[in-house]
Amino acid sequence: MIFRSIRFSLTFWYSVTLAVVLVVFSSFLYLIIREQFYHEADRELLTIAEAIASPTMEPFRNSAPSVIDQVLEDFLGPKISNKYVQIFDGTGDVYSRSRNLKDIRLPLTKSTLTEASQGNIVYETVTTPGLYPVRSISFPLFSDGRLSRIIYVGTSLAAETETLDKILLILFITIPTSLLLVGSGGWFLAGRALKPVDLITRSAQKITAENLNQRLEVVNPNDEIGRLAETFNRTLARLDHSFKRTRQFSSDVSHELRTPLTILRGETEVGLRWAKEPEDFRELLRSNLDEIKRMSEIIEYLLELSRIEAGELPLDIQEVDLEELLHEMIGSLEAEASVKGIGLDLIQSGPVFVKGDRLRIKQVFINLLENGMKHTPSGGRVRIILSYAAESATVEFADSGPGIPEEDIPFIFERFYRVDKARNRSHGGLGLGLSIAKSLAEAQGGRIEVSSVLGKGSTFSVHFPRLHFAS
Repeated sequence: MIFRSIRFSLTFWYSVTLAVVLVVFSSFLYLIIREQFYHEADRELLTIAEAIASPTMEPFRNSAPSVIDQVLEDFLGPKISNKYVQIFDGTGDVYSRSRNLKDIRLPLTKSTLTEASQGNIVYETVTTPGLYPVRSISFPLFSDGRLSRIIYVGTSLAAETETLDKILLILFITIPTSLLLVGSGGWFLAGRALKPVDLITRSAQKITAENLNQRLEVVNPNDEIGRLAETFNRTLARLDHSFKRTRQFSSDVSHELRTPLTILRGETEVGLRWAKEPEDFRELLRSNLDEIKRMSEIIEYLLELSRIEAGELPLDIQEVDLEELLHEMIGSLEAEASVKGIGLDLIQSGPVFVKGDRLRIKQVFINLLENGMKHTPSGGRVRIILSYAAESATVEFADSGPGIPEEDIPFIFERFYRVDKARNRSHGGLGLGLSIAKSLAEAQGGRIEVSSVLGKGSTFSVHFPRLHFAS
C-alpha cells in the first residue's frame, strides 16, 4: 500500500531524478578531468616529439639508446624524465628506443602507421604489459616525400590513472550516500508537506449529510493545499445549501399539504357517511376540487421557488421599460381592485429602462401589488411609485393596510410566513408570494426592501440596476 502513496511516488521520482542528474554530472566531470589530463600530456609529448624531429637532433636519432637518452636529457632536461621514446622506420620496425623501455616494446598499430604515412600526427592511449596506461604521440618524418621515421614518444599515466581512480571511488561512495540522505530527507519532507492532505482526508471522512455545516481548517490559503481546502469548503457549502433546500422543500410540502389533505379526508368521510342527495355529493366534489387546486398551487410555487434559488430558472434578459410594464400590470389588476373597493394610483416620472426578464419582473410587481391589495381595506388605496437615480430604478408599492409589526419584518420573505398567525389560509394566501418576488428580483440583480408603520401601512421597494438609454 505504501508503494502506491503520493509520498512514496514523490520520494521515488525525486531520488531517481537526482540520481540521473548526479550520474550525468559525475560522468561529465570525470570526462572533463580525464580530457584535461590528456590535453596536458599531449601538449608535453608534442613538444618533445618536435624537439626530437628537429634537424639538430638528426645526427643522434640513429645512435644507440644510451646516447639518445643522454642527448635527450641534455637537450630537454626534466621534460624527458619518465618518457618513453621509440623511433620506427618507414615500415613500422623499431629503429631505436630509450633505455627505460628495457625489453618492452610499445606497439605501433597498422592504423597508426597508415595515419602517419599520410602525414598525420596520432595521439592514443595504449596499455602494455608491465606498464601503466601510456599516452603516446606518433610524429611522422618524411624524406624525399616518403615516410622515413616515426618519432614515438609516450608518457606514463600512472599518476593520472591513480587520480581518476580516486575520483571514481569518491563518486561511487558519494552518489549512493547522497541518494540515501536525500531520499530520507525527501521522505520526511514529503510527509510534512502532505500532512495537511491527510488531515483534510480525515476531516472529510467525518463529514456526512447530517453535519454538512462543518468546514475544513485552512492553515495557509495561499498554497496549493489551502486552495484545495477552500475549494472543498465551497463545495461543502453548495452541498449544504442544496441539502437544506431539499429538506426545506420536503418540510414545506409536508407541512402545507397536511391541512388540505386532512380537509379532503374529513369531508370525504363525512360525505360517504351522511350525504344522501346528489347536491350533497356535488358540494363535496366542489370542495374537494378547491383543495386539490390549492395543493397544486402549493407544489407549483414551491417547485418554481426551488428552481429560482438553484439558479435553474431560464431568464430572457432584455431591455424593459418599467413605465410601460406598470401600466400593463395595473390594467390587468384594476378590475379586481375595483371589486374590492381599492384604488390604484401610479406615480411616475417618465420612461425608465432596466435589463431583465420582462415576464419575471412583471411577476415580481404583481406579487407585491397583490400583497398590498390583500392587506388594504375596502376604500383604501395602493400607490405604485416609479422613480430613478443615477444608477438604479425603484418601484415602490405603498398600501394603506394595518402595517407589519417590527419584530415580523425580518421574516416576511420566508416561505409560508404570515404576520397574522390566526388568519385563515383561504384568505391569507399561500405565504409564498413575497418569497418568490424576492428570489426573482435577486436573480436579476435587484433587491427588495420593506418599511412599515403600524396602523398606516407598508411600503415594498424594488430596486434594479438602471439602463441609461434604450436601444
